[in-house]
Amino acid sequence: MKSLEPASPQRRSYKRFKLDTSATIAINGNQQKSLLLRDLSSRGAGVMSDYAFALDEEIRLTIEIPYLFTKTIIRQARTVWCNKVADNLWRAGLDFGLDNQIELG
Repeated sequence: MKSLEPASPQRRSYKRFKLDTSATIAINGNQQKSLLLRDLSSRGAGVMSDYAFALDEEIRLTIEIPYLFTKTIIRQARTVWCNKVADNLWRAGLDFGLDNQIELG
């Protein structure tokens, strides 16, 4: 079983773990896009995608990581930041909100 590796410490209130695994988002209700889940905390996620997220955009994130979770995790999230890192590549921060956190043990 693979363990989580803590991400580099920054000004964060929640412990964040490095992942580098795929996940899926639903945009505007149904449009599905794959992305790279770079890190995860109980309160949010850092992602990379060919999709340019808008600030405060509401999305649905689907996470399937069998070595961490026994079932698929689905969370509503909003974009809190998004930066272009290359042509057609963006890195973004997603917030699940206080009432929608993930149990990371």
